This record gives sequence, C-alpha cells and structure tokens, in this order.
Amino acid sequence: QYLAEKVGELGNLEELKANDSKYSRLREKLTEYFARFPDEKVVLFSYFRVTLDYLRERLRKDGVETFILKGGMGEKDQLVEDFKNHKGAAILLSSEVGSEGIDLQFCRVVINYDLPWNPMKVEQRIGRIDRLGQESKVILVWNLFSQDTIDSRIYERLFKRLKIFEDTFGAIEEVLGDEIRELTNSLMSGQLSVEEELERIEQTAIALENRRQQEGELEE
Repeated sequence: QYLAEKVGELGNLEELKANDSKYSRLREKLTEYFARFPDEKVVLFSYFRVTLDYLRERLRKDGVETFILKGGMGEKDQLVEDFKNHKGAAILLSSEVGSEGIDLQFCRVVINYDLPWNPMKVEQRIGRIDRLGQESKVILVWNLFSQDTIDSRIYERLFKRLKIFEDTFGAIEEVLGDEIRELTNSLMSGQLSVEEELERIEQTAIALENRRQQEGELEE
C-alpha cells in the first residue's frame, strides 16, 4: 500500500527511459560484444517479469533480436530451441523459471541484470551454460548493479569473498537460505548506516565461509 501511494512520486516510464544508466550500460556492452561476435547467443536473467518486458521493448527498438522466457508461457523447450536455431545474434531474457531445467550450453555469456543476494540462485543461473557440452574454454558472467547501493556492497563484500563466480558453493542451501534471509531482513530494515551494512555483510560472509569449510572437511 505504501509503495502504491508513493509510485507517482518516483517518476514515469519516459523519465526512466531518458535516465536509465543501467540499460545504457547493457546496450553499450551488447553492442560491443555483438560487433565482435555477430552470431553469438546471450542469456540475461532478471527476477522481475515487468523488467523483462521493459528490456524486450527497448532492445528491439535498438535492433537486438530478443526471446523472452517467463512463467506461464507454455512450452519452454521449444522457445529455447527457437533461440538456439535463430540465425545471427540474439538474447534470451529469462526470469527465474529459466534458471533450472533447461540447457543453454550453446551460450557462453550470462548477464545478471539484477543480482539475487542468495549465491545459490546465482549458481543456478550460471549453471545453465556452465555444464556438460559447453565447448568454450571460458564463460563470461556480467553483473549489473548501481554504485553505492546495497547490491554493490553485497557483490564486493559477500560474493567476491566467497568466490561464487569461481567455485561451486556446495550442498549447504538450507543453511545458506537462513543466513541470507537474516541478512536481507537486516539490510531492508532501513535502520543501518552504510558502515553497519558492511559489517553485517561481513559477518554473513565469515559465517558462510566457515560453514563451507566445515562441509568440505566432512566430505573429505
């Protein structure tokens, strides 16, 4: 209810289009990449369905061929097949429904347009292309977020420390979920200073690091 009351003060779609530095950065990088690799396929994940619709509209106007995958669309295997067989460069815009159960190893770039705070969710996304049958020696993971935000602090202090873009996280999803939920509640409370946010993220990173080490020792 509070958001519904405030949404009119946040601007409108035209203002967003005129000032959306995040989209501008995406367009810039895609233009560079497709100029070098004109037949490549790229996968982009966003948590929000309306964000996918927004990106499809803007990318199409900018001449980028798009396919969209989100819940309630029917046969996703056929969509993936159409995307794979499309002649020329294209981008698959996917919600979380595409982070499990589909094979995209014919792609070597995955873009996180918004970054889940749970590292397991990020691993699931990357796992769509980092799998058996991937022929590229290197896969690319592009993460988009605004500077000086909670997202950027999560990336710098949690994800980099845990090396989630380098190592698999292992089978500790239940523990991980509890830790991330507690961290989310703290960060979204609006009661912490930037320094306190950093300290809270650091505490979570240490806890998860210790847990992963314990799991590794148990496995050995």
